[in-house]
Amino acid sequence: MDYGNLNDQEVQWVIKKLKYPKKLLSFEEIKITISSLFGRIDVDELIVDNDDIQYLFHIFRGKRNPERFSIHLRFKETHDILVRVDINPSNKHINPDGKIILGNHIHIYSNKYPKRDSIAIPLEESNFPNINTISDVFSEFIRYTNIRKEEIPNE
Repeated sequence: MDYGNLNDQEVQWVIKKLKYPKKLLSFEEIKITISSLFGRIDVDELIVDNDDIQYLFHIFRGKRNPERFSIHLRFKETHDILVRVDINPSNKHINPDGKIILGNHIHIYSNKYPKRDSIAIPLEESNFPNINTISDVFSEFIRYTNIRKEEIPNE
């Protein structure tokens, strides 16, 4: 499979593939870090799947507005975003077709454009229900991308 040029069906398969944090302890530390109501969060964690595909899991929240943050999972090798959720973004997003997206949205990898995360979908039109807090979005995100808390066997 060419992970640099996935079609929509392959993208859904990769999203649903079982994934694990490379280090369980640091994954637990993420949960503690994001439970803080204030302050900057800038976390990267290595995630792997059973086919040894490596991903970077990233959470970012600036120090000025704790209600605005982003969580994404990208391929480590290509840095292409597989899934990204933007909560309370400061700017509007303009899709390649000119459609303007305001407010909370999700990006899902698409090979239709060179920048694989060019298309934003409003969260209310997606299968991403609970966005009340950063902890809720974290839980929904790991559920949505099928990241499990267990370590990979034999690691």
